[in-house]
Amino acid sequence: MKYFKLREFVCNCCGKSKINRTFVRILSAAREYSKDEDGTDIPFIITSGYRCKNHAESIKNPTSSHIKGLAADILVKNSRERAVILAALMEAGFTRFGIGHNFLHVDIDEDKPQAVIWTY
Repeated sequence: MKYFKLREFVCNCCGKSKINRTFVRILSAAREYSKDEDGTDIPFIITSGYRCKNHAESIKNPTSSHIKGLAADILVKNSRERAVILAALMEAGFTRFGIGHNFLHVDIDEDKPQAVIWTY
């Protein structure tokens, strides 16, 4: 993969990765679009990918798309990065987003409502 290594998506609880490869392919396509108006690449820094069932966040949220390997959280450093990354994710076809103070959640969980944006 051009932009990601599978180790970026491992569970920080157990070290396993059951990340969905289709998800990573779509995320890679989004990363291709992630450029600031001056053409500068804006990287996707994954802060959370796959989470096992024993992960503290999975225990709090047992229906998390992270458990299925269908989600990732991406670091955002400022509002401009947030806008560029969100636009790139939309361009690639993602429709499920969570907006946190310093991250964006994105997933392809078809068992959940589509075309949604929520905040943390």
